[in-house]
Amino acid sequence: MEEEAKVTWERAAALSHDFQIFNLLNEPSLPKPAVNKGWRKLNQGTVKINFDAAVKDRKTSFGIIARDHDGFVLGRRAGVLNRNYNAEWAELYALEESIKLARDNTWVWFEFESDCASLINRLRRLNVDFSTMGHRIRDLLNFLGSCFSFNFNWAPRCCNKAADQLCSWAITNNCTNTFDMDYPMEIYNIVLMMQ
Repeated sequence: MEEEAKVTWERAAALSHDFQIFNLLNEPSLPKPAVNKGWRKLNQGTVKINFDAAVKDRKTSFGIIARDHDGFVLGRRAGVLNRNYNAEWAELYALEESIKLARDNTWVWFEFESDCASLINRLRRLNVDFSTMGHRIRDLLNFLGSCFSFNFNWAPRCCNKAADQLCSWAITNNCTNTFDMDYPMEIYNIVLMMQ
């Protein structure tokens, strides 16, 4: 029995070495990066605002969740527009609503997160984007003003589920709402899901 296990191990090691699938004998030279799918700690006083948008049946919906450095939900907003945007413009509209939420609550330091990589890339390279969308983004950031400190980050879809669920809730109920501590049971379940 022990001999069979040794033979199996030697075959696996030889195949692994020959095909370089996975080296059972040595540590990988390029280790897999650790993916953090949870809440990333922020500096105290910083608010993280996740936003998402969806387009369905010639309607655009958006969802926004704002949390503090401890992960406590400070506010959320969900809504529907009777406009048919493409995906990137819908995400830009969700960013605009996120900025309005931040200004309404007078937060000073915040990080915006979205799973729309193309929008985040545009936000990070404003000086080279001369498109219509680039112009609109610059207008939005000028509206935000210089007294605020903000950053834009890309978040994997798994980290943006709550904002995505708010989009679905808004389009299902065909309504626009801003929630503080009094929100419907469907929203309560979404908030519990993200913690």
